[in-house]
Amino acid sequence: MKPFILILTLIASFNYSFSQSLHNFSGKVTDEKNNQIIVGDVLILQNNNIVKYTSINNGMFLLEAIPQGNYTLKIYSLGYETYLQKLNLDKDLKLIIKLKGSTTKLDEVLITARKKLIENKNGNLIANVDKTLLSKESNTIDLISKLPSIQVGPNRETISVIGKGNPLIYMAGQRISIEEFSSLQVDDIKTIEIINNPSAKYEANSRSVILITRKKNAGKGTKVSLTETASFKNYFNNYLSTNLTTKKNNIELKLDASYNQLKVWESNSLDYELTDQNTSSDYLVKAVTTRPQFIFGGGLYYQLNTNDYISISTRYRTQNDPFYIETNTFLNENGTENNIYSYSDNENVRRFSSSNINFSKSINKKSNLFTGFQYTNYKNSIENAIKNTYDNPFKETFLDRFQDFEVDDFSARADYDISFKKDKKLELGINYTNTSSSALNEIENNTTKYKYTENNTAFYSQFSGTIKKVNFSFGLRVENTKVEASYKENSNLEIDRNNTYFFPKGDINFAIDSTKTLSFNYAKTILRPNYSSAASTAAFINPVLEFRGNTSLKPTLIDEISTTFQYKDKSLTAQYSYMKNPVHYSLIYDKSDEISVMFPSNFKEEYGFSLTLNVPFKYKFWSSSNIISLNYNTINDVRMVSLKSSPYFYLYTNHQFKINNTSSFNLNGWALTNRQEGVFDRKLVYAINATFSKTFFNKLDLTLSLNDIFNTMTFKENYQLQNIKAKSIFFSRSHEFAISLKYSFGAIKSSYKNKDVNDNLNRIR
Repeated sequence: MKPFILILTLIASFNYSFSQSLHNFSGKVTDEKNNQIIVGDVLILQNNNIVKYTSINNGMFLLEAIPQGNYTLKIYSLGYETYLQKLNLDKDLKLIIKLKGSTTKLDEVLITARKKLIENKNGNLIANVDKTLLSKESNTIDLISKLPSIQVGPNRETISVIGKGNPLIYMAGQRISIEEFSSLQVDDIKTIEIINNPSAKYEANSRSVILITRKKNAGKGTKVSLTETASFKNYFNNYLSTNLTTKKNNIELKLDASYNQLKVWESNSLDYELTDQNTSSDYLVKAVTTRPQFIFGGGLYYQLNTNDYISISTRYRTQNDPFYIETNTFLNENGTENNIYSYSDNENVRRFSSSNINFSKSINKKSNLFTGFQYTNYKNSIENAIKNTYDNPFKETFLDRFQDFEVDDFSARADYDISFKKDKKLELGINYTNTSSSALNEIENNTTKYKYTENNTAFYSQFSGTIKKVNFSFGLRVENTKVEASYKENSNLEIDRNNTYFFPKGDINFAIDSTKTLSFNYAKTILRPNYSSAASTAAFINPVLEFRGNTSLKPTLIDEISTTFQYKDKSLTAQYSYMKNPVHYSLIYDKSDEISVMFPSNFKEEYGFSLTLNVPFKYKFWSSSNIISLNYNTINDVRMVSLKSSPYFYLYTNHQFKINNTSSFNLNGWALTNRQEGVFDRKLVYAINATFSKTFFNKLDLTLSLNDIFNTMTFKENYQLQNIKAKSIFFSRSHEFAISLKYSFGAIKSSYKNKDVNDNLNRIR
């Protein structure tokens, strides 16, 4: 009987709701200075029950098909007072709502139940970390690896965005390094936004920006966090870190330390043929590295007054990498076959340090001045003891190598911004960087020393604002770069360049109505090679093949244009990009040394088109984000034997399931289908990951992670350049089971700000 009564009740409710007239309710939400509220929650309540819910999107919201009646409007946004208003809804209604600033803590239960894991804003993705399963990740590197389009390097020291390269990382308007990002506590992060079309105020190499927004924690005092992660891949790995933040009056101190005991397995194979010399070879190489890693960092922040501050920050990372490499090589030269076993015992020492000082001054209520200085040093030394054993005829050879590579970098910058009436802002800036690197190579009795210097001076201007329903941003960056490089043994310059580049950027966003927006973007950017890639360094593989740097590498110039149409939380983005002098690895035969060489080189051009659909989904305890991207990309070069390109797909899906108030489960995965991109033919690669998290006593988080569950992260590619035909495979072995425990105590309201001023941080490695 009870089920029957329930059904009748539901039918009656259904019929009653449709017997009433339905109305739409929309609005614009700003702060007291008319700045748009980017993230927030909008609820329609009746008798304390939720009737309708939506989120704020680009300062706008829309609630559709609400039955006529009396309601309470409730709006939440972190950092603002809760907004309440009585509504008598008897027609379509549109309001302009202003929120007042506040440090009052929000209703966590309500927001946790309703918050989307990943949101979409005009083609940019916003990951909600606070009070979602993402906040249970043990560290920021594991956290960001779960986000759409993000790829983390096997050494966990590089981050890339698919189709965009290495992003810049910003927090609270300040640029930070990946070392500083990795030292952040996940608990302190509110959102992570992936900006695909950054404005001109960002550096000229900014094809994408990862923007970190920190939480406003309640209270003042001291906060300490401890994290321990045990990881099981091919070998056991352990990550231990601690963070301390303490604040008293106007002074805030931050300290962090990490000790990582790593054992890394790497392997790759290459099968290649010299088509004009009747020579072929294939090898399989395996390397196992024991890597104890120490990372230390600290910062001091002093609030001079309400708006002005001075801060200093320093970071230091050291690691010793004793490792061995085993290579089995088959070589066929004019019908003579030989099997070669190579073993190298290696000792690698790496040191990285960086320190900066910032000063920020509010000139008046409408203008601000920032100045900063930074010094960075990177040193990498490696000793190799190599033994080769041939079987036809049998012989053994021995070789000792020593290489030392060092980078010194000094940077200074100044930024000025002034605001005008009606949401207009002008930003101006200048940046100067001086970089020098040296590479010492000792092979038996042969010694070479390569010296490289680079001076870069940049000016930028940007004007942004709002006119009615149109948001706009236009900017120009001008950079002059002088490069000189030579071998110590030769007085003549190997490289002597003096180039000036102009980098215009523009963005226009039209709000068609409260649910639809249309945006257009154009950007010209530059990608300069890493200093180690442009040096005379080399890595031994076997007696007939080695990896080398390329001292002649040129920067890559990129033009991109895109448009995005967004309807509510769904979006469709179309993008076209063109690259001049793109960098990819090439394989050549060096006749003078009688050895094949793998090295980074400039290709003629690369161009491509992409169409990306972003479709989030939410139902009760289930929150999902889904991306599908259709891509066409062609890499062209005069050395190509044939040109063939075909479309391919990038797929991403992320599903969060809230089990109860203390437990949640996440399943996510991504895939790149087979890619024919002119020169390169690359095969399908995908990964599926799962995470379970539970909180005990409100302080202790336990996280169980399964990464690359089916062990499918194997990268394969084929290509032919001139007389060399090659097939390569890189085995990543990212299949992993990890257990993480995170404990934190204390609370603090942090004001800390510090900014890296070095535009070349991504290149120092």
